[in-house]
Amino acid sequence: MKYGLMILAVCFFPGALWAQDGPDPLGFNAKWNNALELQSNDGSTSIKVGGRIMLDNAWFMDDSSAEDGTEFRRTRLMLSGKVNNFEWKTQYDFASVKAGGPAFKDVYVGLGGVPYAGALRAGHFKEPFGLEELTSSKYMTFMERSLTSAFAPSRNVGVMAHRALDGGTLAYGVFRTTNDLGFDTGDGDYSATGRYTRTISTEGGSLIHLGGALSTRSLQGDLTLEPRASSHLGPKAALGTAAGADGEFRYGIEAAWVNGPLSLQGEFMGSSVSADENATYTGWYIMGSYFLTGESRSYDNKKGFFKRVKPAKEFAWGESWGATELAVRYGSLNYDDFVGGVNLEDLTVGFNIYHNPVFRTMLNYVYSDMGGGGAEAMHSFMMRWQIGM
Repeated sequence: MKYGLMILAVCFFPGALWAQDGPDPLGFNAKWNNALELQSNDGSTSIKVGGRIMLDNAWFMDDSSAEDGTEFRRTRLMLSGKVNNFEWKTQYDFASVKAGGPAFKDVYVGLGGVPYAGALRAGHFKEPFGLEELTSSKYMTFMERSLTSAFAPSRNVGVMAHRALDGGTLAYGVFRTTNDLGFDTGDGDYSATGRYTRTISTEGGSLIHLGGALSTRSLQGDLTLEPRASSHLGPKAALGTAAGADGEFRYGIEAAWVNGPLSLQGEFMGSSVSADENATYTGWYIMGSYFLTGESRSYDNKKGFFKRVKPAKEFAWGESWGATELAVRYGSLNYDDFVGGVNLEDLTVGFNIYHNPVFRTMLNYVYSDMGGGGAEAMHSFMMRWQIGM
């Protein structure tokens, strides 16, 4: 894969041909940094080529109506770059069927060094809300995010200011709710969302992350929730609807603690919906993980979420399988204020093998209690092969 991408780079960027023996005539050098990167000799311009492939298999117990299955959960191609203080990124997912074809993921332009604001970003990207949601799917501890993903607004079109603070981060912006292609017309639904985080490093070498997020959202008509258990190939829970919704206020608090190979993380989220009959819904999860091989979860101080795990000893036949991690998560979601809504509970046990920084194998067992809302309790066993650059 690495050498294939380097050959691709040479075809599109001939200057990379001279990168191995010193400065090239066109001013670019190529390097491998868990993805292919091309950078000008003066550092003012760079291009990165990456992507991800996630192939999932799921098996369900006989007492569930869900059927065993396989899917490409994500197949993405990504290009990003910088030109002086300007940045850009374009990422498409070819596994998405909701948009009838490749769906937009991160598609934006940005400008750094903005007085007071830090940096500005405009385009289609994630609203700043939730630690688990903002952690890339390449780096998540479990195959699927928790039940609190029902709160996460995820990607929409908007403008956001973001900056790294001394010991924390701050991000806030205004967004318009769009489809998977970043498209919407009419009066539309708008939101203002912000997140603040604080990081504390103790004398013992441990790291504490604290954060909170707020989002106020205008709505046009019914608000419908249809959450899914932590098994993407499994059924969704009962549909819950708040009729005539015209506004919503969401909030979330988050915390994480990392001490060597051990880490704990949790979030609590809530929402108040203004509708024909006002409704609320809440959710939370707590998780823990432990690296049997001694590694630690990596944290990005400039962005306020977790990043790539790098095994101390990479995969080699007869010598090492890479880093190994055990993890467990329990979560709950209550939306019985909504018509048809239920209470959900979800337990996930995971085992990860990080063969190297870009390839890993994931095994998950999920028990989901759907609260009798049209989908029975479910046991599922899942496996993923993943490459993420």
